[in-house]
Amino acid sequence: MSKKKQQLIDIALNLFMSEGFHATGIDRIVEVSGISKTTMYRHFESKEVLIRDALLVFSQRQQAAWEFDEPHLLSAEQLMLARFDELEALVQSKHFCGCVFLNASAEYPDEESLIHQVAIAYKAASLAETKRRLASIEDSDNNLALTIELIYEGVVARLLVQQDLGLIQTAKKVVTAVLKSKP
Repeated sequence: MSKKKQQLIDIALNLFMSEGFHATGIDRIVEVSGISKTTMYRHFESKEVLIRDALLVFSQRQQAAWEFDEPHLLSAEQLMLARFDELEALVQSKHFCGCVFLNASAEYPDEESLIHQVAIAYKAASLAETKRRLASIEDSDNNLALTIELIYEGVVARLLVQQDLGLIQTAKKVVTAVLKSKP
């Protein structure tokens, strides 16, 4: 990927996350990036393609970050709580604007749109990551992974309304209790 294209994706992603997808126009992206509209359209045929590509890059980055948690060194509980620790660090950084994929789905609700499809794929990858982290715990019907994923998604949604770190601590306690209740 060219440096200019990467720059446009990074700037657009930050704007989309902080200002919203529909609220962030091409003129705003061009203004902040200092890159001409011609250059922008050379890299992305439309705003929707830019959004899709930005979400794909963000998804790839998130999934790569998950790989840093060493499953052979940590218990399933530690691996699950690590995701909540990452969320806590994000909220503390003051850059938390909710889940970019949930926000994208809300602004592009048509399940057939490329943007919504990227959000669906990311949520599937997130559930798969939860299952991977629980690999040492037998979960034949996958209810445990889904339960923990729903707890995580619930706290993310609540944090968008009320950025209270106590919510994350409560969620971690609930996850710990759920894991301890597993035979």
